[in-house]
Amino acid sequence: MLYLYIWLFPILAGALSWLLKSEKLNKLLILIHSVIHLGFGLALFFPGRRLSAALNIDNYSVWFFAVSALLYFAVAIYTLQQDQRLSPRQSSIYAVCLMAFVASMDGANLSRDLGLIWVFVETTTLASAMLISFEHHKQSLEAAWKYLFICSIGIALAFMGILLLIIAQPATPSLSLDRIIQRGYWINSFWLKLSFVFMLIGFGTKVGLAPMHFWLPDAHSEAPAGISALLSGALLNTALLPLLRMQKVLSAAQLGYLASQLFIALGLASLFVAAVFILKVKNYKRLLAYSSIENMGIILIAFALGDLAGKAGLIHTLGHSLIKAAFFLSAGNLYSLYKAKDYNRCSGLLSRDPNTGWLWLICFVFIIGMPPSPLFFSELYIALGLLASGNYFVLALWFILLASIVYGLGKASLEICMGYSEEKTRLPFSQYLPQAMLLLLAVAVPIAVLLLRP
Repeated sequence: MLYLYIWLFPILAGALSWLLKSEKLNKLLILIHSVIHLGFGLALFFPGRRLSAALNIDNYSVWFFAVSALLYFAVAIYTLQQDQRLSPRQSSIYAVCLMAFVASMDGANLSRDLGLIWVFVETTTLASAMLISFEHHKQSLEAAWKYLFICSIGIALAFMGILLLIIAQPATPSLSLDRIIQRGYWINSFWLKLSFVFMLIGFGTKVGLAPMHFWLPDAHSEAPAGISALLSGALLNTALLPLLRMQKVLSAAQLGYLASQLFIALGLASLFVAAVFILKVKNYKRLLAYSSIENMGIILIAFALGDLAGKAGLIHTLGHSLIKAAFFLSAGNLYSLYKAKDYNRCSGLLSRDPNTGWLWLICFVFIIGMPPSPLFFSELYIALGLLASGNYFVLALWFILLASIVYGLGKASLEICMGYSEEKTRLPFSQYLPQAMLLLLAVAVPIAVLLLRP
């Protein structure tokens, strides 16, 4: 019944959008869907948690759903006055695919069954591929096909992991997470280890973890700004969630150490890849994409350590999603102003459009973890967790890679914002408001996280 409610509005709104083919109606339907989505997220999160208990939704589901709801609402506001120059048919395709994409993430976030999670994660691939290729030029089509091909292979590997998990259960196998965790002691350890490796590679491909990250820079850089914000801030979290579920399964089977070791290895690999490419690429949207790979690596290390670092992982997840979504929306403003993605051709932003310039600089300060960014607190706790666990080499390497990333992002941001531009431009107010809203919420993350007991 829950999944019927999730899909009911997108199906009805999608049919209406396809029949009437009106750009104004499509934007209104997206806004209404985002408001319903946000209202449901608040109902799960705040009032005594009765609804989440009745629907058997755990704290992770509530957390990731709330993040998705906030980002979707911000994207809906951003697109209200955005000049997308779409035909009525293109506008309807955009609206239908966007609502299906969000509904698929909802299903994956709220499900407690690994089979359903797999189905919904695969559905996100099909829905979002159309959105990535939406501008219909060579690069965007190539990025969409690359995304579809690589992520489909990853999802196939994840499916193999699910089959191995069934084999690992000696009697009455189930894909219900609650039942699997209850029977943790009786699961065959060999098949469970093999199952986890397949799922880590499979779902890790969708998360964008190195070395399975190849689709992510292209997809995030070629998609429209609002879609890039959702891909980076919401989809990566959705794909991460089944890995966190499996970490609990391994812990119940006394194999939690394996998950921690593999998480740290892939987390460091992601940081290394991000550091190398951020120092080299000139496309500012690709820079933000590699920053997403970096931050997913940091989050994986946090959950590997557990305890306070695990809670820091939740802070980092929400903080990164809010800040990176604001960053990608600001990148959309930048592209509207300069019609270029090479930051060497986009200097003088503060002079040309001070609102976008200051948003860009604040996003940069926040994403590198400077106070009052929530990432400052999360990275501090992760560093303390590495220190307390005796991972001194990992800690030293972590700091070196973070310093390289900060240098690369800082160089690009200063080149974009500094300088003088004779042309002065002002965009519609709705293309500044969502970023400001997300950044203000990001400052409140350390307070908000105290309301959640993972």
